[in-house]
Amino acid sequence: MAKRPSPAEIAEIRRHFERHDEDNDGTIDSRGFTVMLKRMHVLLSPADEQKLFKAMDLDGSGKIEVGEFIDHYHTILALEKRAEEKQLENLKSKTTFSVDEIRAMYANFKRIACTDKDDGVIDKQEFRAMMLESQIDSQRNMVFYDGLFRMFDRDGSGAIDFQEFVTALAIYYGKAQSSQSAEERAKFFFSIYDVDGDGFISKEDLGKVLSDCLGANDIVCSAVEVDKLVTATFSKFPSAAASGKLDFATFREITNRM
Repeated sequence: MAKRPSPAEIAEIRRHFERHDEDNDGTIDSRGFTVMLKRMHVLLSPADEQKLFKAMDLDGSGKIEVGEFIDHYHTILALEKRAEEKQLENLKSKTTFSVDEIRAMYANFKRIACTDKDDGVIDKQEFRAMMLESQIDSQRNMVFYDGLFRMFDRDGSGAIDFQEFVTALAIYYGKAQSSQSAEERAKFFFSIYDVDGDGFISKEDLGKVLSDCLGANDIVCSAVEVDKLVTATFSKFPSAAASGKLDFATFREITNRM
């Protein structure tokens, strides 16, 4: 017989259930169940997710009631723990971060991921809020912050999951295990300057980042002066000066010299 939750746990379960009952009808359908698993960072294949849902849906209504949820709550917690440990081992094998460091990152990630929408991922607004926590002027460096967001959002989905979060930090701090880490680090920083995401750093891209960074450091520089700085930078690279764009190969060459 499955272990029954204690009265205190049941009270917590009801609160947790209500948070995932998005239409407040006292039940969770399969879509709500998927959202719930995502928020709990329980990573299951679609087939296993469906199997678990059917096991919980004892009356075959197509929805999970709170009683059914309570009966299977320890199973959910076990899956959550298993998923967390599996992801921990995976990230540990790909980075040189310690287990304690990854656990600390996970706690911070979960805190950030629920500041706007509690959906288990960090969207652009939540990422900006994270970057601005220690800033006085909330309007500064937005171009730079959005560039950083693109660095973290490796699959371009518009949201950062925990795997991407740790992977990006590992590349940034030189803690990636991959033999391609130098290449990944170059791509990482290239994406900051590729403001429009077209695969090139244009004069407009560099101008936006430069203006943003100068302003964030209280350096007054007119548009004409910024344009002169950008033109001077591009003039050092004939192919970029001719096309008005800097491709990744050229950027990689520059970083290799540094």
